[in-house]
Amino acid sequence: MTVQGEVEKFATIEPKRVVLLGVVGENIEQTVTITPETKKPFKILKVAPMGEANIKCELKKTDVSGRTVYELKVVNTRDKPGRYHERLSLITDRSDHTPISIIVSGHIREKDKAAQ
Repeated sequence: MTVQGEVEKFATIEPKRVVLLGVVGENIEQTVTITPETKKPFKILKVAPMGEANIKCELKKTDVSGRTVYELKVVNTRDKPGRYHERLSLITDRSDHTPISIIVSGHIREKDKAAQ
């Protein structure tokens, strides 16, 4: 049995993963751009962090060339050295689609005592 059909792209996400690298005490952040690709653009209703709360997020809706684009700023809040892995779940107004998932990895290093 063969199944054929078109798959409609739901969204373009750039970058696909968030990688937060830096030193304790530095401002470490990355912005992810989410562009709806459906005929009727979806709305992001909620950003739900899934993990140990090493990050905070800020979602901003903008307009680029007449298209709705979301900018999701992910900021490290970890104040001690170490690595972490978390996931963000973006809930949309489309009940026919699963939430958008974004993986966040962090590697926070201790300040170099020789540089002080």
